[in-house]
Amino acid sequence: MSETIQDLYTSFSEQMEPIQEDSRYFRYLFEMAQASGTTIEQQREELVKVVDEEWISMIEDSLDAINTIIEKPRRFITTEEEVVPVSLAKKISADSVRHLSQNTQFLAPSDDGGVHPTRILNVNTVETYDLYENRFIYHLIQRLLTFVDKRTDVIFWSTGNEIRNRFKMHSTIDDAYEQIEYSVEMTVKNRQSFAENDADNMDVFMRIDRVRRLVMALRGASFCQIMNGCSAVRSPIQRTNLIMKDPNYRKCYQLWQFMERYDKVGYNIDVQQQALAFDDEYMVQMYTNLINNYAVFKSLTDDERNLQELESVQHAPVAPKFIKEIKEVQVDSPDLPDVEVRRVFVEEVTQAQLDAEQALAEAREQIEELQGQLTSWKVQAHALTDERDDLADELDEAKTRELALTQRAQIAEADAEELRGSLEDVETGKKAAEDAAAEARSTAAAQLEQMRAEADAEVAAARADADAKVAAAEQAAAEQVAQVKSDAAAALAAKTEADAAELQAAKDAAAAELAGVREVCAKEVAELHAKLDAAQLQIEEVQLTAERDARAAQEAADAAAAAAEQALADTVAAAEEKVSAAQQAADAAIDAAYAAADSAVEQAAVDAGEKVAAAAAERDAATRAAEDARADADERIAAAERAAGERIEQEVVAAKAAHERELEAARAEMQQRLASLAHELEQAERDRARAERRAEGNSLSRYLLARLRGEAGEGVVAAPDEDGASAADATEGEVAADPETSAKDDDK
Repeated sequence: MSETIQDLYTSFSEQMEPIQEDSRYFRYLFEMAQASGTTIEQQREELVKVVDEEWISMIEDSLDAINTIIEKPRRFITTEEEVVPVSLAKKISADSVRHLSQNTQFLAPSDDGGVHPTRILNVNTVETYDLYENRFIYHLIQRLLTFVDKRTDVIFWSTGNEIRNRFKMHSTIDDAYEQIEYSVEMTVKNRQSFAENDADNMDVFMRIDRVRRLVMALRGASFCQIMNGCSAVRSPIQRTNLIMKDPNYRKCYQLWQFMERYDKVGYNIDVQQQALAFDDEYMVQMYTNLINNYAVFKSLTDDERNLQELESVQHAPVAPKFIKEIKEVQVDSPDLPDVEVRRVFVEEVTQAQLDAEQALAEAREQIEELQGQLTSWKVQAHALTDERDDLADELDEAKTRELALTQRAQIAEADAEELRGSLEDVETGKKAAEDAAAEARSTAAAQLEQMRAEADAEVAAARADADAKVAAAEQAAAEQVAQVKSDAAAALAAKTEADAAELQAAKDAAAAELAGVREVCAKEVAELHAKLDAAQLQIEEVQLTAERDARAAQEAADAAAAAAEQALADTVAAAEEKVSAAQQAADAAIDAAYAAADSAVEQAAVDAGEKVAAAAAERDAATRAAEDARADADERIAAAERAAGERIEQEVVAAKAAHERELEAARAEMQQRLASLAHELEQAERDRARAERRAEGNSLSRYLLARLRGEAGEGVVAAPDEDGASAADATEGEVAADPETSAKDDDK
């Protein structure tokens, strides 16, 4: 098309060029147009329609959650109760026996003088999918399909871009002869073709088509076929634990909320405006068009064929008026002027038109009033129907809650039985533990007494052996000292030079003896430590519950033994110092050195005996502390067991009390709710009866009342009564039986 326009423009320009060059009048007008006040404006406006991808992304993110839910929908077990003959009963339960005891009309006497049941309550367990969450998912799929279809139709047929080119020109030319005012405004709209639109938005269209096909597949799934015909779910959605805690149901809830608040058509319009510039050639063409239009208009107005004026008669305007009074007038001529005839005709027509309009307005008011009454009655009927459905739903929910509470009560009773069994097991285990603890305590006491006796015997034997060895060492030392003294006296008298050698020999012998005594004491102390360690290990094996206290006692015993060793080492060091002092003072007084050595040895033996006794006493104290710790641990264990038993009993009692309170509260709430529902039903029946009494005024009201009664059953044909006549027939009979009312209706 652009090539055709370009060819037309080229041909027009070529034809205008000779005129522009040869016509002096054209050049005159062109110069005046250039010199005049001319305003030219050209603007390009492009409307770009951008598809909103927010709703597409939201639906795509939620499809996986919906698929996961409908693949494995939730279901629960419900019970159906039906009174059937005994021969058809499949199962006899406690409820059946209870129902039979409450309905003695189902009992018949037997030949043997007893009774037997003729009909009994049969309780069947049925698996159902009629959950609130499943109904929520079903209606979510229905709304999602409508949501996607609406936006798909709008987007596929209305997403083409649009380009608008607007041109405005205003010019005022004034010369000595005339004033020319020239105004032109033109708008050209270019729409995008469907092929171009599809090419620009191919990715988005493919996503929309995929979403629509997936939603259609969800609508045709077996889940929707199962849930078809279920009660409607309306906003606001109940925030149940399953909907808010399960990720898939929470995603579906977010999608529902998104569709509730999303009120856009699915795309946005981006307006892009741009002012276009003008070149010299464009301005020349605009002025040329101005001159051409002026020449055409001027030639038409200056043509002599258009200057002939026709004779015209101007009459006074006629205003219609109402005739207030009719007077007889004698006229000379019976011919009335056309103006008078037309005036009378207009007045009569005006009056008739006003009367007709008034009657039409009254009829319209009556029709509108009747329509308003009909609409109000329909609204009341629909409201009553909706209220009845809501009450039925609430009653179903109340039954469901009652069943759930019953199940919870049964579960609580089972938990209580389990707690009682656990408590009995705990008491049995407690008794067994007490018996085992008593046996362990008696065994440990016997072993402890035996170990204590053995340790005392070993300590006594070690002490006697140590005393014997110390006495032998003292005797040997005394003999050696006497021998040394005699040898020293003989040597001193015989030879003074041998004093040093003899003194050295005496010192060596004393050192050796001291070393031997020290080694013997160290070995004895080591043996005692080994025995103490063995005894401590045996005590630890018996007293597992008091391990920490026994370890502390062992550490204390080790510390005491270490202190004893340190004291013995200090004593030996002091003895060595004294021996060295005696050696240094040997030249002055050998006897004093010997005496000091003897006293030192005696003091060391005494100190060693005291340390051994102290170690034995500390060992006994540690043993007593371990026994006390074990007794304390046993008491704590017994106290903990008693506290645990009391706490378990208190928790069981509290759980029973809480369960009973919840059950009582639920029963009270159910009774209150049932009473409220009964009151609302009675109020609805009273309102309906009141509306029926108000509607019994005329035949139209009776007709509407009959229609309302028919609609109240929601399109269900009235069942015939015992005589075979339906409710509609009864209504017709009532109307026929009242001829006076029918005659009044005919008059109306």
